[in-house]
Amino acid sequence: MSVIVKQSGLYATIQDEGRSEGMPQGIPISGAMDLHLYRFANQVLENKENSACIEFYQQGLKLEFDSPIFICVAVLGGVILLNDKKIETKSIIKINSGDQLTIKQLTEGNWGYISVKDGFESSTFLGSKSFYKALTQYQLQKNDKIDYKTFDGESGGDCPKLNIDYYKNLFLDVFKGPEFHKLSQTLQYQLLNAEFSLSTSLNRMAYEIQERLENKLEEIVTGPVLPGTIQYTPEGKMLVLMRDAQVTGGYPRILQLSEKAINLISQMKVKSKFKFNLIEINSEKI
Repeated sequence: MSVIVKQSGLYATIQDEGRSEGMPQGIPISGAMDLHLYRFANQVLENKENSACIEFYQQGLKLEFDSPIFICVAVLGGVILLNDKKIETKSIIKINSGDQLTIKQLTEGNWGYISVKDGFESSTFLGSKSFYKALTQYQLQKNDKIDYKTFDGESGGDCPKLNIDYYKNLFLDVFKGPEFHKLSQTLQYQLLNAEFSLSTSLNRMAYEIQERLENKLEEIVTGPVLPGTIQYTPEGKMLVLMRDAQVTGGYPRILQLSEKAINLISQMKVKSKFKFNLIEINSEKI
């Protein structure tokens, strides 16, 4: 049984926790942009860890289900329609044959997730179903079909609640990057005390910070990077690497976001304000 893509919307893909197995071959980790919300979508339906979901950006996705199933639409806030009627999100939703689900608009956050009971069934590469254009298709297209197992039983127990306060923290926890010590004392102070905002350049590879800091550092020998690495370009731009980022880079790595901070910044809209909160690692306790 399957769901048919009637309208593809923006950046709609299949995602799970990502594929760390591909890093030695230079393959990005990928995976859900907001792992916290993705995991919640699966938790609602009591799915196994790493079950594949549909991830979507902002609006425009429209799906038609050809057989009964329970689903969850996890968003921070938005207008979601089932057969043209608004429905509650972050809950268990019973789907019947022929039902159409429309992502009309996200009013809060950037990314949302659609889970189905037992997860979507699609091809696996290096232990992951996550889309990445060099390995699989780049995003869902009109008339694509995504398989799932028909489920017409009971919906299960009580539905968990999403802690929205998780997303209200505008302080992003960071660790010092490998090249942080090369920054002047003045730049280090600015980096850890100034308020920053997001530019209009936001995608699954990187989010760009609007403000620039004067950069007098030389580029480094290519080194490893991860989702959450903040690169510092010769022009003074700061790039926050996201889930589809490359695994190596030649720009200084000045900060590294925590896993929670990656989730938080992924849901921040253009011009959102935030500050960095440095987490010091005591090497004596390691």
